[in-house]
Amino acid sequence: MKLITLDKKEFDEFSHQNELTSIYELSAWGDLKKKTGWYSHYVGFKDKENIICATLLLEKRTPLKKSLFYSPRGFLLDAKNYKLLSDFTEEVKKYIKKNNGFMLKIDPNIIYKINDEVIGNQEYQNYVKCGFKHFGFNENFETLQPRILCRFNLLEDYEKTESNFQKSTRKNIHKSSNMGVVTRPIKDDEFNEFMRILGICADKNHFIIRPNWYYETLKKLFKDEVTYYITYIDVEKYFSYLNSELASLNKEEEELKIKLEKYNVGEKLKNEKKQLIIRKEKLTEKIKNEKERFKNKKYVYIGALMSIFLNKEGITFMSGTDPLYKDFYPKYSYYAKHIKDSIDKGEKYCNFYGISKDFNPKGKYYGIYEIKKGFNPDIIELLGEFDLVTNRFIYIIYKLALKAYKLAKKIKH
Repeated sequence: MKLITLDKKEFDEFSHQNELTSIYELSAWGDLKKKTGWYSHYVGFKDKENIICATLLLEKRTPLKKSLFYSPRGFLLDAKNYKLLSDFTEEVKKYIKKNNGFMLKIDPNIIYKINDEVIGNQEYQNYVKCGFKHFGFNENFETLQPRILCRFNLLEDYEKTESNFQKSTRKNIHKSSNMGVVTRPIKDDEFNEFMRILGICADKNHFIIRPNWYYETLKKLFKDEVTYYITYIDVEKYFSYLNSELASLNKEEEELKIKLEKYNVGEKLKNEKKQLIIRKEKLTEKIKNEKERFKNKKYVYIGALMSIFLNKEGITFMSGTDPLYKDFYPKYSYYAKHIKDSIDKGEKYCNFYGISKDFNPKGKYYGIYEIKKGFNPDIIELLGEFDLVTNRFIYIIYKLALKAYKLAKKIKH
């Protein structure tokens, strides 16, 4: 079967219907990457008029006048079908050589394991048999896209879905809401706040975010498939919550006073009264301090989330919080909103995206997983990253240059 070039419309129609598709396998992604120096190729096989497999190939030209090709999240085909995968690989390989390419990088959107149970070994073996060099089953963030994901099933409504979360997670979701924390899609004049919060998180965790125009363009290209959320404190609601807490303590004090008058004063009641007085004093002092902290403020922005709704999944693609307001539990607020919107959109899964498989609480990346684990997700492992070499000499030079670049970057950091 001969490889043919596809136009954007037919490629997108096929991609949207394919169970392996992702944001990376749509022409909108190709249009976005064009603005950062990548060239897009849409290729596939057709049986008469019907597309049977396809992929987006991104091309990055190098100073060596040879190009690196990348199929983001992989071929849209059934990789269990070895003949189809082999035939398509050979045709893609010829296409890359014809276009002065020295390699193809690919990271298939195919599940290898779910909760340590292997389900994708055949697909993995078929890619290896087709000549792809596997990067390895990495457990952190060494590859272009995350290999380890965490995902859980969405039920028919939010209440039933939430009932599967850990008790502490449900408590924090409700506490955040009670404290006046709100998450909703951003308004036009809130985009800079959205980017500011992402920037705070990027600086703290030493990762790079794109300039504002990149995310503005991404939203225009993907429209309803991408939502930017902002999380903020409604100051009036927050003080209503604090005053309600103080009123509860006052009521508790009155009830305790009646007990003290009615019964013999024992050590237990004395201690209870002492602790209650301390709690009231602390809360009264807190209200005083918070009034100064939030003076002349109506809303305070504390969190940002970018979500993707595509292919039966609501994906939390990237997010950030302002550490000055971590006691308001902003992540619980925007995760809950994301889950509710995923259910409303008819998605099957909530995907909290990339995590590390190092679950040691002292591990470098444990903080990324710590909150997510409370939603009781499945741990999903994809096949990982592969290279298909078409010019070994240039490929070796490229790998050496890449190694030197990473070393220099590490030393600088």
